[in-house]
Amino acid sequence: MEQFDMQLMLKDGAFADYQVKTDKDSGVFDVYSGDSLIASFKDDGQGSFSLSDNPGDADDDLQRRMIEQLKGFSA
Repeated sequence: MEQFDMQLMLKDGAFADYQVKTDKDSGVFDVYSGDSLIASFKDDGQGSFSLSDNPGDADDDLQRRMIEQLKGFSA
């Protein structure tokens, strides 16, 4: 299991810290806040991601911001 830290600027200008966990070559990236799974994203193999699970009820803006950061992890 690989783990990365991710910091996002939220739409209100505040920053939030998240952890990204993925199994090598799985193509699924789980985003956590502390011990809580916020969302899971699937690498589409073409440089972007799609939401595969949203247990933290992340809104569209937060999902978009997470996807933009995840693009750097998959490069």
